[in-house]
Amino acid sequence: MTGNSLEYLTAFLNSKLFKFTFKDYFPELLGETREMRKIFFETISVKPAMYEDWFKQINDVIIRNKENKLSTKELEKEIDNKIFDLYELTDAERSIILSSLDPESFSEDSINNMSVAESR
Repeated sequence: MTGNSLEYLTAFLNSKLFKFTFKDYFPELLGETREMRKIFFETISVKPAMYEDWFKQINDVIIRNKENKLSTKELEKEIDNKIFDLYELTDAERSIILSSLDPESFSEDSINNMSVAESR
């Protein structure tokens, strides 16, 4: 997946879904770092790119916001929800991923908000 799908791939590699799988696919080194080698990337299933224009637009906005030192948290949540949708994750699976990565901010409201975002 190269060339035309770089924005999608960038979004996927920065998503909570990837961060969740990262722990299982990349061996841990000293100091809670991970070994990043091609052989480990090849074991990760990346769905074919969809919504490429959407990913390009949102990546552009995130880059602009970061350059201007503005928050990108909501945009990142939108990307996570879109990635979750592409992988057809259930609410329970989403809960597991979100709570394992950010247990302090996880609540029932976050699942309810996801359902609202999905209906858009």
